[in-house]
Amino acid sequence: MPQKLRALRMPTLTLPTVNQHSWSFWIWHLGLPLLLGLLLWRVYPTTGIDDLVQHLYYDSAAHIFPLRDELWLTAGMHTGLKMLVIAVGVAVFGGWLGSFFDTGLRVERRRLAWIWIAMALGSIEVSTLKRFSIHHCPWDIADYGGYAPHLALFDVLPAGMSPGRCFPGGHASGGFVLMALYFALRDDHPRTARAALAGALGLGFAMGWAQTMRGAHFLSHTLWSAWVVWMLLLAVYLLVHPNPVRE
Repeated sequence: MPQKLRALRMPTLTLPTVNQHSWSFWIWHLGLPLLLGLLLWRVYPTTGIDDLVQHLYYDSAAHIFPLRDELWLTAGMHTGLKMLVIAVGVAVFGGWLGSFFDTGLRVERRRLAWIWIAMALGSIEVSTLKRFSIHHCPWDIADYGGYAPHLALFDVLPAGMSPGRCFPGGHASGGFVLMALYFALRDDHPRTARAALAGALGLGFAMGWAQTMRGAHFLSHTLWSAWVVWMLLLAVYLLVHPNPVRE
């Protein structure tokens, strides 16, 4: 194959087997998340935590979320952090392009492509789920001065009611898609990978909490966003290995 065509190859599909990973890997990366997902589905809704947290930021006398249009939340925590995540994506894509010209980056080409694609897939996943979601944002729900009912995860939308398209948390997913860095680095650079995971989770929950303060999302929206992004990234990691191919 000509050298130019060989350089343009994207990550190849490698189907894994259970033996490729230890049992501890499966427990921590799949078993624990499945358990947490079950608890989030069956137990969390009975705790009332969503409403407890939401009422911290709701003015029941004025029937508004006072922080909804606060500049530090709208411009800083919302627009600012969104631009930060976009900048990371642009930097990763720029690094991949640079790998065709910089011999030092060439060995990282596969990893950079994997990170960018995984981040994009995570964003697309959450955007698609939101597009087909019936659930409304807190500020649209009758309990918080709105008009819509507060629906459980698998409830049916009442007749005549427009879907809310507010689940899971889209803004928080911008931070959570950076967990792609963890999967891309965990085999070669485990310490850096764990730091990246902590940073991605911290950023995602900070972005989600900012939206909760504004009345845009329940805490559960953020938790589900983290869960669905993690499960997708795990699947991508298992199907297409991100490690560079050393030539």
